Amino acid sequence: MIIYVVQPGDTIQGIAEATGSSTERILQDNALTEESVLVPGQAIVVLQPNVTYTVEEGDTFFEIAARFGIGPKQLLANNPSLNGREVLYPGETIVIDYVTNMERRPLSVNGYAYPYIDRDILRKTLPYLTYLTLFTYGFTEDGDLIGIDDEEVIQIAKQYQVAPLMLLSTLTEDGTFSNELASKIFADAEARNRLFDQILENLRTKGYYGLDVDFEFILPEDKDNYVQFLAELKAKLEPEGYPLVVALAPKTSGEQRGLLYESHDYPAIGAVADSVLLMTYEWGYT
Repeated sequence: MIIYVVQPGDTIQGIAEATGSSTERILQDNALTEESVLVPGQAIVVLQPNVTYTVEEGDTFFEIAARFGIGPKQLLANNPSLNGREVLYPGETIVIDYVTNMERRPLSVNGYAYPYIDRDILRKTLPYLTYLTLFTYGFTEDGDLIGIDDEEVIQIAKQYQVAPLMLLSTLTEDGTFSNELASKIFADAEARNRLFDQILENLRTKGYYGLDVDFEFILPEDKDNYVQFLAELKAKLEPEGYPLVVALAPKTSGEQRGLLYESHDYPAIGAVADSVLLMTYEWGYT
């Protein structure tokens, strides 16, 4: 793989000739079109196929994957032009693997999706994901879980060997995070236990891999209560093998001011959670 930085006067065709690639592949791998205008300083990914295969009559997607010793998910990831489809046509050339000049390391990738996500986009994206987090479950003041229509998306994710994560948040119908709702669930042990039981039942019934919790803008006086809430929840999830992920806003120092940061005890939450997801996209909003 080459990362090519666009220079003044560069064209896609010129970059392809200089790197030994093709115009079609560079357009495809960078989500560009023939009408796209290159900007000096723009980074272009140039993937150089190492082994390719031309589909013959009678070939199937899974037979080709097995023949070359790679998983179906990796074969889809190597061929974005397939858009997640497993039907191949005679004469079609697919990439088995790429030339690499970089050290490879393990990477886990998570993506958020609403249950109504366009299925074509979902299937096109899943080959590159480790986890898919379904947005979002809510709850009432009494601790009753507010569900979502997620069964189909969960099953599609599993077809691509992607682990679905259930997301629990204090997001309300008007699109804001309710610190009042968080405070009430923290203060009511009976409601908390009801919520925990319903979460566990939903994880089992829907076939989720684990739980992601995202409570934002909680009140400063609830800082310790939130940690306690997570600890109690972890005690319920752990015996059944469900990991607990906690979403936190990114910050540049322990002293950073703002309700998004001050009301969360980052070290204490880190000690309780199995994983922490730093929502760096928050910087795009704030």
